[in-house]
Amino acid sequence: GLAIARFLADPAWGTLSFWMPLYLTKVMHMPLKEIALFAWLPFLAADFGCVAGGFLAKFFMEKLGMTTINARRSAFTVGALLMIAIGLVSIVENPYYAIALMSIGGFAHQSLSGALITLSSDVFGRNEVATANGMTGMAAWTASTLFALVVGALADTIGFSPLFAVLAVFDLLGAIVIWTVLKNKSAEDVLQE
Repeated sequence: GLAIARFLADPAWGTLSFWMPLYLTKVMHMPLKEIALFAWLPFLAADFGCVAGGFLAKFFMEKLGMTTINARRSAFTVGALLMIAIGLVSIVENPYYAIALMSIGGFAHQSLSGALITLSSDVFGRNEVATANGMTGMAAWTASTLFALVVGALADTIGFSPLFAVLAVFDLLGAIVIWTVLKNKSAEDVLQE
């Protein structure tokens, strides 16, 4: 469940990292100087997202009484819902609105990513966490590589718009996966049963 969710979530980060400048240049016709002035904002927002994901999960545990696993799944879901902003990039015509939406997407991706990565330590035993993180990380970067190849092949033919829309859907599918596949029990609890 974790590997599938990371496989679905990580193409968004790869797209922001590698394809955003090309999108801003080719589609938004933004001058390179302005890209240099503003394109770092999604990454700054992502830094805040890293922190927010942890605080959100803590809020769900302390204030709403959720279990640790449910709190992290809920934090992931909030991030996935916020990732709808990345899909809206395809319908705006102003490059500054696009950067603002990408900033929301960067924030959302890193908040859901932090919750998802931390889930490994919640559901696996301490001798298995590194292996689980390695396997889910491999799934994440495999997806980023494959999506980068798809973007490279299709951006000139179909445009960036459908590709941004797909990114929003991927995270929502990831939320469905972690709620349906991932159990609300640690591996130790399952072994005791």
